[in-house]
Amino acid sequence: MTWATLEDVRARWADAPLDHTLLGEMLLAAHEQLLEYAPPWLEGDPIPQRYVEAEALQTRALGQAQDRDGDVIGFGDGFAVRVRPLGAEVKSLLRPKKGRPVIG
Repeated sequence: MTWATLEDVRARWADAPLDHTLLGEMLLAAHEQLLEYAPPWLEGDPIPQRYVEAEALQTRALGQAQDRDGDVIGFGDGFAVRVRPLGAEVKSLLRPKKGRPVIG
C-alpha cells in the first residue's frame, strides 16, 4: 500500500513512464524509502496530504535519477555507484521544521 496513487504521481510528473507496472514499482520503492524517514501517525487517522506529496516527489526523483549523468561517485567491478538520498523538499514534507521563539 502506498500513500499516493499512480494518478497522484502522473498529475505531478508530466514525463512519468507510461508503463503502469514500471511506475507502480517506482512508487513502491519511493514508499519504502519514505517509511524509513517519515514519522508514524496513528493507525486509522487519514494520511497527511504532505505524505502524498512527498511520495509523488520521491517517485519522480527516482525516475529522473535514472536519466542523470555526471553524478557518479565511484566505481566497483565495472559498475558506477550512484547515491540517491531523499531530497530536501521531500524531507521537509515528512518532517516540517517547527518554529522556535527568538528572544532579542
